Amino acid sequence: MDPDTRRARVEQLAREIWEAEGRPDGQAERHWGMAERLVDAEIAAAGQPPAPQEPSGH
Repeated sequence: MDPDTRRARVEQLAREIWEAEGRPDGQAERHWGMAERLVDAEIAAAGQPPAPQEPSGH
């Protein structure tokens, strides 16, 4: 997965997590981290090498 695709997937999942938790304020970093771990697990399950990570600054 290329870095742009990975970032888009992380952003999508972070938003889904945020919405599932009732859209709480102040949890963006936690949601982003959770989403990154989920995407990394998806990549590992697909047997793809992980993409280089960009610094968090979404």
